[in-house]
Amino acid sequence: MTSMSLARWATLGALVLTMCGAFSHSANGQTQTTQFADQQIPAANQKLLMAKGDVTPFAMLTAVTPVATASAVPAPPPPSSGFNWTGFYVGLNIGHGANDTKASVNPLPTAAIFVNLLPQTFSLDPGGAVGGGQIGYNWQHGHFVLGVEGDIDAAGIDGIAVQSPIIQNNSTPFPGAGNNIRLHYRTDAVSTVRPRIGFVLGSRFLIYGTGGLAIAHNGFSANSDFRPVGTEQYPASVSKIQKGWAAGGGAEVAVAWGWTVRADYIRYDVGSLPSVTANPALPLPPFQINYTWKTDSANLVRFGVNYKF
Repeated sequence: MTSMSLARWATLGALVLTMCGAFSHSANGQTQTTQFADQQIPAANQKLLMAKGDVTPFAMLTAVTPVATASAVPAPPPPSSGFNWTGFYVGLNIGHGANDTKASVNPLPTAAIFVNLLPQTFSLDPGGAVGGGQIGYNWQHGHFVLGVEGDIDAAGIDGIAVQSPIIQNNSTPFPGAGNNIRLHYRTDAVSTVRPRIGFVLGSRFLIYGTGGLAIAHNGFSANSDFRPVGTEQYPASVSKIQKGWAAGGGAEVAVAWGWTVRADYIRYDVGSLPSVTANPALPLPPFQINYTWKTDSANLVRFGVNYKF
């Protein structure tokens, strides 16, 4: 019995040792197989795997970083579309001027003694183009704008009245052809210096009122010519600078880069116009003719462009 038991235990121990050796050999074979497979993988593929392992965390960090930056730094505000009216400006303008000028013709010493001339008043209705430049300064406080502006315009404001033939004091025409009365008025320059006060609607539209000094250079001429049947003519002319007042208003719109466009209306009055007494040529005492010009306030309508510094 004892011999059989020992034999069984010996046999069992040998079996166990045999199985452990087989298991150990199998595991060692797998390890060698794995190592051999690793050795068979091309170096380029290994680098690619390593690169994938290295890039993935960096890529994840890169994907997250812009979100954090965008939330940390606020976007800059959009550029302002406002316009500030404060500053010096210069510009050009063009437009039209007109007034209601009348001229009176009175024979001297009296119409009854003169005989050949009826006292009359003529309408000249002067009008024409104006154009020139302006310079000024504005100061803006909130929606209010205060400023001062000076301008000077060349002008062609002309008015002419002609009567032919001359009407005598008894309301009949003077005999013959070619005799006439000719009256002329011309403004060839206008200048104003005016403070301005305005109100800004939004930031780019300015409406304003203005008033101040007006200066105009005016010329007047007249002649009563009784030739060729008569022998006399009565020429007169005068040119003078006159001063008065100017007032009006306008609107101005800022466009871009400091440029503005505008339209304005100015009414001005430069005072009484001259009265001139003309002597006859050839001399014929005591006969004379008095010419008197009377003008209502003149009107200017202008359009212009300014550049603000």
